[in-house]
Amino acid sequence: MKSYFTSLLFLCLFHSSGQNTLKHKSLISKEDSLKIANLLEFGEQAQDTINLPDYFQQALILSKKLHYNYGIFKSYNKIAYWKKINFNSDSAIVWFKKGITELPDTSADMYYLLTNIGNEYKIQSKYDSALYYINREIQLATKSNNKKMIVYGYETLGNTYFNNFEHDNAFVSYAMADSICESNITLNYSKIHAEIQNYLGYVVRATQGYEKALKYYEKAKQIYEEINNTDGVQQINTAIAQAYISFNRNQEALDLLNESIAFQEKIPIRNSYSYAVIVRGFLLLKMERYAEAEKDYLLYYNLAVKTNDKSFQRRGLGYLASFYADIGNYDKAINNYKKTIQLCKAENDIGIEIMAIEGLISVYTVTKKYKEAVETYQEYVALLEQREKRNIKKQTNNLEAKYQAQKKEKEISILKTQNDLAEQEKKNQLSLLLAVILLLTFAGLFLFFLYRNRQKTNRKLRELDQLKSDFFTNISHEFRTPLTLISGPVQSLLNQAELSSEDRNNLVMIQRNSDRLTDLVSQLLDISKLESGILKLRVLKGNLMAFIGTIIDGFAFLANQKQINFTHKKTSSPTETWFDHDVLEKILVNLLSNAIKYTPDEGSVRIKTFIEDNKLTFRIKNTGSGFSEKEMEKIFDRFYQVNDTQQGVGVGLALVKELVYLHKGQISVISNPNWTTFTVHIPIRKEIYNRAEIVSKAFSDFQKPKTSLPPLIISKRKTENPNNHEKPLLLIVDDNPDVRTYIGGLFSESYTLLLAENGSVGIAIAIEHIPDIIISDIMMPVTDGISLCNTLKVDERTSHIPIILLTAKAGEEHELTGIKTGADDYITKPFKEELLKLKVENKIATRKKLQERYRQEIILTPKNIAVNSIDQKFLEKIKIELDTRLIEPTFGVEDLSQAVGMSRMQLHRKLKAFTGFSASEFIRTQRLKLAAQLLKNSDINISEIGYSVGFNNHAYFSKCFKEMYQCTPSEFANKLN
Repeated sequence: MKSYFTSLLFLCLFHSSGQNTLKHKSLISKEDSLKIANLLEFGEQAQDTINLPDYFQQALILSKKLHYNYGIFKSYNKIAYWKKINFNSDSAIVWFKKGITELPDTSADMYYLLTNIGNEYKIQSKYDSALYYINREIQLATKSNNKKMIVYGYETLGNTYFNNFEHDNAFVSYAMADSICESNITLNYSKIHAEIQNYLGYVVRATQGYEKALKYYEKAKQIYEEINNTDGVQQINTAIAQAYISFNRNQEALDLLNESIAFQEKIPIRNSYSYAVIVRGFLLLKMERYAEAEKDYLLYYNLAVKTNDKSFQRRGLGYLASFYADIGNYDKAINNYKKTIQLCKAENDIGIEIMAIEGLISVYTVTKKYKEAVETYQEYVALLEQREKRNIKKQTNNLEAKYQAQKKEKEISILKTQNDLAEQEKKNQLSLLLAVILLLTFAGLFLFFLYRNRQKTNRKLRELDQLKSDFFTNISHEFRTPLTLISGPVQSLLNQAELSSEDRNNLVMIQRNSDRLTDLVSQLLDISKLESGILKLRVLKGNLMAFIGTIIDGFAFLANQKQINFTHKKTSSPTETWFDHDVLEKILVNLLSNAIKYTPDEGSVRIKTFIEDNKLTFRIKNTGSGFSEKEMEKIFDRFYQVNDTQQGVGVGLALVKELVYLHKGQISVISNPNWTTFTVHIPIRKEIYNRAEIVSKAFSDFQKPKTSLPPLIISKRKTENPNNHEKPLLLIVDDNPDVRTYIGGLFSESYTLLLAENGSVGIAIAIEHIPDIIISDIMMPVTDGISLCNTLKVDERTSHIPIILLTAKAGEEHELTGIKTGADDYITKPFKEELLKLKVENKIATRKKLQERYRQEIILTPKNIAVNSIDQKFLEKIKIELDTRLIEPTFGVEDLSQAVGMSRMQLHRKLKAFTGFSASEFIRTQRLKLAAQLLKNSDINISEIGYSVGFNNHAYFSKCFKEMYQCTPSEFANKLN
């Protein structure tokens, strides 16, 4: 907890930057400028009044009357600072902004007003607003080539990034300012250059440590001494003192701080003074001179109160709370942490509030106020979620701004191209007129220019066509937002039970047409990509029949709902087939959707797939009213309607035709009054496609399918070796052997696979082998996926295993049923390979995060690493057993497994999932953590510590302790002292 608020220490330097005004020549008389200066000085002397000094108002009125920019700037600046001292930062910002409206962009004083606004927003932790005004100042200064103000802008920009913990951006900003100073004779060896060297030291200290930061501090001190700036020397002595503290040169650091404070206390509300005070407080605390340290902590907070700077006050209270926690005065620590949190809530300072809550939780834990700790932790989690939402909103706004800018640029480009074409047309007419007059004399020249102009026109037309295509694509993307806003509220209304049948029917019709329009937009986008040449083939090796089988299975449920006789006849696939997975899926989905859509209830859909002459052939034949010869000629046209009373076929068949041709295939249709048959031929030989169309092996590792897998694959696993980088264990449960083979092929290289043909077998395998994750179908014989999920989620041995359910049942009601069973995720067939892969990887990654959390905990905390109540009870059993028997030398894995009612292997897999350690490693790490606590909090002899926590051999204990903490027990104890 000592380091809790130390991470905020460097922020003190940036409470608010002192402002240097840039005087410039004036066109007004000396008498008038002197009069305005006197009014401002009288106003300064009258600032103890409760009302705004009238002198400031008089100076402002006179400056405006004389068009004296410097006087206007100084008046607004003085008023703003008076408002800040007597009211708040927001009032100051209002008056700074009024000053901006009065001054031209070319005025040097404008730079200071913009930077002052940025500084005030920085103090309020409104970093986006601060960055906006500071960047605006840099742009204006760069435009006028004002080197000093450019440097000043980058310096302020770096301070803002630094306050927001964006150290990389801060370093870049300071480095920009430093490079300008180095290359400028006036700015090199100046006060601002010394300040920037100091700031660079703070950034480097935060990222790389004091050793590398010290050279920047020493360079800053050298510059201050060169320009005879004693004040600057004393300020930088504080930073150097901090470096000495880190090197344990405590007395040297204290001497420097005492000298600096003695010099600076003449102006006690200044940043550098308060900064030196709190650094000395930290040092005295380290030296265990608690009474003196407390005086410095209280003085620092009192200085913050005098400045009326809320950010300063929040830090002061936080430091004070941390101090009392460190010396064991927990009541005062709790009181000050609560005050800090209250101030943060009032000012919406999430960053400091989070750290204050962390400190409060630590104090509650130490004082065994577990109820308060839990309540505070819940508030802490909510605050983290709030910060995450704010970050997401910020990123979303940035993306939206970029998109709108790109959209406007394209619209401007279209208009520019149209204007160019109009101008080109005029030039063409002039060329034709000259050619007619000089036809006999300059015939050859005329033909040359005509040819050249036509080439230009064609090029411009092609550019215009491309721009129109891009614009159409963007507009199509825009459709998705209103469609989402239509679909969401409609779905919400449909969930209401009290709807009348008429209203429900109307809403269902709206939902159906909204979904159809969404599909239509997607198909139009694909056609647009095809026409513009953007959509390219991405052919790779795959298990063709297994791939097709998963897609066709997804339509079996829809056919069953319409009582359609749905059959699929297929032949075996050769070992090597090459095809574009995405293109083939779109072709199949469109043709199958149309077949089921236009087949009457109790009709038939027959599918046949086979490979012949290195070509995939599939035929889809469905009953229903067929097409006439005239209709057959236009069936692949977009939005073609058979007649005015029937629904058109949309763009689906037009897209299918284009995709088949893209895949170098052929499509044909045969129809009669009772049957319609679509036949597609797709080449599957690698040599048919060029190199650009074949996806490289490295690029598509996540899509590698395997042609065959054994019924069950269980690799030998070492359960007791922490350095064994074993693959995660994945159980796939599906009654379709092609689907098991297909999914297994996606994961075979990165996972060890277990395969089961139904839920009963899957449950048995899961209990025996305890896999890391399970992928299961829902509809299976014997035992379905819902029952599998229910069984495993209530079994203490398997409750922690993430389960992903797959099903052909489309619709939210089925998805809700799956999730309610305790499943961790739910995917509808046909599914995207990348989506399934990412979901599995995310579940494994989440488990690894829990393991990392355990590694960082001093004691086992079931609530922090459990994923459900059953897991929490299991871990609580473990904790109870460890609390009572851990110190017994004979206590081992066998004892622990008997206590929790599991086999050694099951216990090993369960603990491995939560902690990343095998059972024996887990017991050893718990003993070592207990040993570390004893070294911190007890007076037991180091040689007896190992025996106290269950180790029989002191040498073995020292060896294990060093492996875990990178130091021997003796070295660990010395560090604590």
